[in-house]
Amino acid sequence: PLLLKYDKLFEDLTTEEFDHRCQNNWHMPSQYKELDIAEYVLGLCKSDTELQRVGQELLLFQERNMFEILKYMKYLVDTMRSNNIIWGVGRGSSVASYVLYLLGVHRINSMFYELNPEEFLR
Repeated sequence: PLLLKYDKLFEDLTTEEFDHRCQNNWHMPSQYKELDIAEYVLGLCKSDTELQRVGQELLLFQERNMFEILKYMKYLVDTMRSNNIIWGVGRGSSVASYVLYLLGVHRINSMFYELNPEEFLR
């Protein structure tokens, strides 16, 4: 019965509308929802080279409306750390993102290995 109610809530939506609605409904504390993720990540940079790379990546994330996902990733990493949960060093194309490295999602410094961020966000 619950599944039927859920289906009726979304039966008139296109796939794009459904995706948009779901992607804008992240369940996380308000401190993360209100976080200026661009300012936060830029504040983690230690050099002009890092600032340029992060700026480039943030534009790519912004073009794809992915700032909410970045906020959620910050929340997820903070939650895992506070609960002593261990996660992997990185998988697949996500390791091409220096922003995700700075957030602690993975441990691969994509700038050191000269990985192209567009490999992750293509």
